[in-house]
Amino acid sequence: SAIHSTAFFHLFKEDEQLHLARALAGLLSAEPGSIILGAHTGAQEKGTVSGVYNNIEVDIFAHSPESWVAMWDGEVFEKGMVKVEAEFREVSTVAGSDRYPLLYWSVTKL
Repeated sequence: SAIHSTAFFHLFKEDEQLHLARALAGLLSAEPGSIILGAHTGAQEKGTVSGVYNNIEVDIFAHSPESWVAMWDGEVFEKGMVKVEAEFREVSTVAGSDRYPLLYWSVTKL
């Protein structure tokens, strides 16, 4: 099976993200190669990211690649049961004048 989740996790607080990850893991087939993947607001260091988007001030909890891997491989799934890849990138916004921090990731059953 495959589950795609983009621009979703960052809408939740840290503990809610763990709860959401566990819920998605429960939907994933146990078959090796099954995958959950996506992208959302990320950070080089895990924590709260503050910003103004569409003239609205927001605080978003963002994982780093390391904290994202640790959450999935050890908290959501038993350690060693999945391969987790996570990459932090700053991408240009539609306007092109700003950079936006994204975490691209995948979790694959072994």
